[in-house]
Amino acid sequence: MKTIVCSILFMLTSATACTQDKKDNFSSLSSKSGTINSIPFLTKQNDFMYVDKINLKPVTDQKYKSASLFTSTGFAVVVNEKNEYAVINESGKTILGFSVEEININEVNGLTFYKKNIEYEKKMPAWKWEWNILGSGIKKEQTYHKIEIGVAETKQVLLREDIPYLEDNYDLNFVSVDENHIFWNGSLFKINQGKLHRIENNIAELLENKRFIKASGSAFSINELDEKKAVHGRLNGTERFSIKYGKETIILKDVNKERYEPEVPKLLVNDKTKDVYPFPQYEKVFPKEIVKATPSQIDFIKKTSLVYSITNSPYFLLGVFNYDHDVWAYNWLYIDTEGNITDSIGTCHFKVLDQVGHLIWPDRKMILPDQFINKDWKFGKINSYRGMNDLYLIPIEDGKQLRTKGLWNSNKNSWEIKPEYKDILVLDTEKQIYALQKGQDELYTLFDNKIKKRIGSKAYLSINSDGLVNVKLDSGQNMYYYIDIYSGKEYKE
Repeated sequence: MKTIVCSILFMLTSATACTQDKKDNFSSLSSKSGTINSIPFLTKQNDFMYVDKINLKPVTDQKYKSASLFTSTGFAVVVNEKNEYAVINESGKTILGFSVEEININEVNGLTFYKKNIEYEKKMPAWKWEWNILGSGIKKEQTYHKIEIGVAETKQVLLREDIPYLEDNYDLNFVSVDENHIFWNGSLFKINQGKLHRIENNIAELLENKRFIKASGSAFSINELDEKKAVHGRLNGTERFSIKYGKETIILKDVNKERYEPEVPKLLVNDKTKDVYPFPQYEKVFPKEIVKATPSQIDFIKKTSLVYSITNSPYFLLGVFNYDHDVWAYNWLYIDTEGNITDSIGTCHFKVLDQVGHLIWPDRKMILPDQFINKDWKFGKINSYRGMNDLYLIPIEDGKQLRTKGLWNSNKNSWEIKPEYKDILVLDTEKQIYALQKGQDELYTLFDNKIKKRIGSKAYLSINSDGLVNVKLDSGQNMYYYIDIYSGKEYKE
């Protein structure tokens, strides 16, 4: 039985999984490649104009106070001297006219989605006034957001609402299900001639392989795209179920218990068949019987508090927390769909992330074995993004309480970037482009990890993956403009 030090205790049951050759559930930091040749160029007058990124010749003569990169669909957000927002295409034509409403855009499935948003104070009826008990007055207004979300190409409006500030949870988090379908805001849409047509409602969670979970009150069903009948219906959440071993029935209690009730329970059970489907993909049934196990394995299973379905494999991960405060660890076992227990699963690699993207599995000791560390090292939360494969960002604190980060290769058991940097930013996972900050107050520099060389000669207060950088002028003001993160070329006069 293997003991793994766990960096997250309370968030563990909210993780997602992915096999090494499946990338669906990882945050991607890789840049998109497209045919857009225009880029915002900062002039000496401190305004932006679009130029050809190769020869830097102006594409149009229009100038803006602020300008974004073009999406792969050919749209960008610009801001004029009046702080009004608009959406333009690559030729400079205005698609969404200038207004005081802030505009954001996002491209999915070849369509450009926009969000207009403005904050204002709305007068409330008397029964909604806020009375200050300290006598400083009565608040008769409440902060509201006026929101519009739609499709830029077809001007289709998907949502137009005025809502209280604290209730604003509308984002441009559109997700591609396949080339003809998009998931957004709890609904499934079919694309037809550039417009979205709603075909499913009450979707609580989108799963892999064109599957999704629908909610109906406290009950759930697992459905597939283009299938009218649910694949699995009559499902309810549970934290308790049983598994047989010979003549014994083992009752598992408080499994995947969470501090706050999730929208979709981490275990779904069919009340009729008693089939149990564990998160994150709910794609297979937990075995109802253990085929063969040692006494110590059975004792372990009786204490199981975490059940996790390892996606794209026949296995489930079983966890028991070790309450020894000197260890602060989870112990792990595996069980397959046939009920076979094993201490390890060989070459079946997978990663588990918590809610905020921190790596939980594999653990530090699996990634960076003890023989490769200094005795006085302490570790923070390890990160790994989609496309990084065997590379991991590892934060370290030494005996002098100096905190640094390094990039570790778990396959080679060596540092790709030694832990000598205050911060390491991942800009492109595929091409291994990073931004390095040597000390606490030092600037970021570009680094190509494949050839182990610095890119360019400039340094910046910040560097984004899209090439937007921030520098501080002698006057103390901040200046923003774009660069090419692969060559260091700056787009400014």
